[in-house]
Amino acid sequence: MSKLLRMVVWTAGFILVCFPLALGPVLAQDGKLKKEELDQLLAPIALYPDDVLTNVLMASTYPLDVVQADRWRREPSNAKLKGDALVKALEPKDWDPSIKALVQFPDVLEMMSDKLEWTQKLGDAFLAQQDEVMDQIQFLRQKAQEAGSLKTNKQQTVSTQAGEAPGQQVIVIEPADPETVYVPVYEPSVYGDWWYPDYPPYYWPYPGVSFVNGFFWGTGIAIAAGIWGWNHCDWRHHDIDIDVNKWNNINANRSKITSGKWEHNPSRRGPVPYKNKEVRDKFKQAERRPAANKDFRGYDADRSKIEAKLKATDQLQGKKGEAAREKVQGKGPDLSKSRQADRGVVKKPSPAALDVKRGADVKKYADRGQASRKSMSSTRGPTAAARGGHRGSGAHRGGGGRRGGGRRR
Repeated sequence: MSKLLRMVVWTAGFILVCFPLALGPVLAQDGKLKKEELDQLLAPIALYPDDVLTNVLMASTYPLDVVQADRWRREPSNAKLKGDALVKALEPKDWDPSIKALVQFPDVLEMMSDKLEWTQKLGDAFLAQQDEVMDQIQFLRQKAQEAGSLKTNKQQTVSTQAGEAPGQQVIVIEPADPETVYVPVYEPSVYGDWWYPDYPPYYWPYPGVSFVNGFFWGTGIAIAAGIWGWNHCDWRHHDIDIDVNKWNNINANRSKITSGKWEHNPSRRGPVPYKNKEVRDKFKQAERRPAANKDFRGYDADRSKIEAKLKATDQLQGKKGEAAREKVQGKGPDLSKSRQADRGVVKKPSPAALDVKRGADVKKYADRGQASRKSMSSTRGPTAAARGGHRGSGAHRGGGGRRGGGRRR
């Protein structure tokens, strides 16, 4: 081997051995997540009932609408609406039907709004990796089933169906009573020992919730038929099937659809950027909602503030990424601990990991939750415990356990 060739080989090996992390930010620019990152991201919602899960996945691709809907639901005049009254009140709103469906679950909606960075990340993953997201949800369900945590009970029915590949099985979670839906709050321990120590699952604990075998079940939600039952998860083909007639009836002011497969609508995305290049190319900027349509579309004046919040979130993520790259090059501080605090993750879930008093994120959130409960107690009707205790716990107020990806129309 010539001296020059040996030098080239040695240099390439040195770069790969000494600077593997330096490649991370570069590879991450495609906006796609690794399996361990998907498991981490999906852990709080993988055990939701299918119909709730699919609505969370779809709604996460419209983060502006999520925040708007949560704020609308918090208003005293809207907080107690349910059934036909809720359906009627939502008629003028130009939100995606998935957003309207989740208004019935204020704790889920509030979690998505409060944990906006997580919601954006979920939506970006679903748009860029719909098949992988649905596969990893099934993987997480299998882990929970193997751990003895995922079972049929009075709140839900757990069954298996044939998958796409021969001998493959998919796990389906449905309400025990189709007219009443329970959304669980659960701890990471329901999956057993977590298999990626460097990627602990997202989980936002909240004081005041008593878990039994890792789960908390609150009061069921009586479903409003007018905004529910229009979608179905097709696990075999990695699709969300849509009842076209029901979907079109929910929003008289929206463009009608003709295909029975859900497809992301870029006009609802607003200024929120797409992280993945393929997704950006698919949903051209020209297809976004023009500014002239703001009033016609029921554009909320408060939306500009929400957009500013999202922009600030993106800038913060960019700064963290730059700091991480500087660390790889021997510059800047180690942000690994701060990143975990921002995620609200729990390292190596175990009985000890279920202590709700640990962590700066938990304390901050508990303090804010306490102040919020005091200020809202006179306007939002029954307390979270009376309504089901979901607010702020697990996947609702914080995210640990209560849920596309452009598909064709």
